[in-house]
Amino acid sequence: MRDLVVAIRASQVLIDNKLAPNIGSYAAVALMAVASDKLWHSYGTKAKSIYSLFIKVGGKECKCLWCGGVQKDKLQRVVGHFHAKHLGYEPFLRGGVHVGDEVW
Repeated sequence: MRDLVVAIRASQVLIDNKLAPNIGSYAAVALMAVASDKLWHSYGTKAKSIYSLFIKVGGKECKCLWCGGVQKDKLQRVVGHFHAKHLGYEPFLRGGVHVGDEVW
């Protein structure tokens, strides 16, 4: 898993401050190629952020596998915690949200 974090930190996703690819997408598969498919078995949530690989979902609890932080019923919140706290970035969309004629 550490190799995946190294690959993510060096990826264009972080460099360009873009949203992480979803598991199953070409970009996620390319990043996950740092390890055997067997490693990823039972980790992550299909069609969710690649960062869900670092979250254990058990019943109603979502736990960060790096620090043990837990949220109830909040996978996206723990995913956000992982990329903000452990990768040190907050992705955002630029120029994609409109309010009237204003782009922000």
